[in-house]
Amino acid sequence: MVINNKRGWMRILEATIAVLIVSSVMVVVYSGHVDRDSGYDSYISNLEMKVLMDISSDKVLRTLILGGDLSELETINLNLRDKIPTAFNYSLVVCDLGEPCKLDSDTFIETYGSDVYVEDRIISANVTYYNPKKVRLFIWEI
Repeated sequence: MVINNKRGWMRILEATIAVLIVSSVMVVVYSGHVDRDSGYDSYISNLEMKVLMDISSDKVLRTLILGGDLSELETINLNLRDKIPTAFNYSLVVCDLGEPCKLDSDTFIETYGSDVYVEDRIISANVTYYNPKKVRLFIWEI
């Protein structure tokens, strides 16, 4: 077989290489975008789980929550400031098991337009109290 038109084969080869380069760039950009988003969500979820685990395992904080004195919630919030990065804002809500744990209206307006991540934990009892409470942590980016 004799190839008479070498210029045509060169154009086909150039087009094939161009398609391979463009498709490989698109795959790299797409895969980097997906990994970054899922990592961010899992980071915040793990942060919330760790903070709630620390609250539920600390005897003093547990007693404050189970005691029902919600004026002591500021003590818990001071404890959280060290654990949550400054790039995020948060709200901790403590409520009975039967009632919904919702943000107050001012905080709800503050979160408008942000992605809010929510995780909760049930704290049921310690040696002196049996007054089950639900602790819900809301975290959003400032």
